[in-house]
Amino acid sequence: MSQPSRAAAEHLPLPDSYEGLFIQARSLAQSSLVPDAIAAYQRLIQKLGGLSDKIRSRRPELADLHIQALAELIDLLGWERRFAEAVEYQKALLDLDADPKRIAFWRRRLASLRIQKGETESGLADLRALAEETPDDPWNWLSLGEETRLAGLLVESLAAFDRAVAAAGQVQEEKAKAEALTSAYYRRFLVFKEMARWDDAVKAWEEAAALQPDEVAETLPDLYRPLTDAGLYSMARTYVDRDANSLRAGLQRGLLDLMTGKPVDAMQGWRAVAALDPFGFDSGQEAWMEAVLRVGDPQPVLDWLDDLLSGYGSTRILILGGMAWAMSGKTETAGALLQRAVDLLRRERPPKSKLDSADWRLLTELVPYTEQRAALKPYFAVIETVWEQPAR
Repeated sequence: MSQPSRAAAEHLPLPDSYEGLFIQARSLAQSSLVPDAIAAYQRLIQKLGGLSDKIRSRRPELADLHIQALAELIDLLGWERRFAEAVEYQKALLDLDADPKRIAFWRRRLASLRIQKGETESGLADLRALAEETPDDPWNWLSLGEETRLAGLLVESLAAFDRAVAAAGQVQEEKAKAEALTSAYYRRFLVFKEMARWDDAVKAWEEAAALQPDEVAETLPDLYRPLTDAGLYSMARTYVDRDANSLRAGLQRGLLDLMTGKPVDAMQGWRAVAALDPFGFDSGQEAWMEAVLRVGDPQPVLDWLDDLLSGYGSTRILILGGMAWAMSGKTETAGALLQRAVDLLRRERPPKSKLDSADWRLLTELVPYTEQRAALKPYFAVIETVWEQPAR
């Protein structure tokens, strides 16, 4: 058994080689040692940038390694919200990569990084120019539509997505056409949802689902939850009934029952969800957690919390895990998990510095103790009212 291992080792790059340094940097990133990974990528990129023309011509594969290292470094800098540095490295990548198939992608990425850096108008102007330069490329319009949506320019965003639909319709390759059209229709749904144009939102979602039903079905909660919040209970229930995931659908049916004056039915539905095995589903573990907490006993969530975080870790799981600890009286542990959730939200687009007020309302339903709620309140975006303010 030792001989194959030696043979395999002979094919591994030397640790001090360019390829070896790249493997070390990527390994650090995969181990979540992000600052160390960034430093390792920067050292490698500096070495590759100093290569002579003679070495470059003798080893052309190093150009691809340079491009890959830059791309992965930019991702890490973006995750760390070091956008000024990311912009400079993206400019260097654009200068380095002459592949016409990738240039538009790099330009879109540079514009997005400039927007996140705070240069919103300049970044949007770059995207508008790129879209007009090649109006038959749906991905340029999709990028413009997404960035304007995030900036709150919903009318322009919708117009860009309409252009994306038109451009995608001209794509010859069927798989690429379906992917671009699905993306455009789904993003039109997001814009209509923000506009509270519910009939248009449902239509756009259905258009996306018709093209890629399995993929879009995973976004059903993004449709029936806001419909529920808008008070469109019958329409929401129609889409809940289409969700094959028993965890998600069961939780939402309970919420709909509660909102339509049937609390007993709601509790029965949540108990049924709580009795299911959350690890028997590919997704929906957050729904199982919430159903368990609504039943009133946080212990099943606490028993499986480490496994849920390691296997399905998400902001929502952190929030619900924090609520479970709060229900158990462990306010400090709850706060630690809620802070981890806030740290992740700061990296989202647009970034948030507090948990949603809807989550605060859920916490107040689950945790009866005023002192605990007061200790955890700073983690949430809560608007004080006359009734909530303490007496003076």
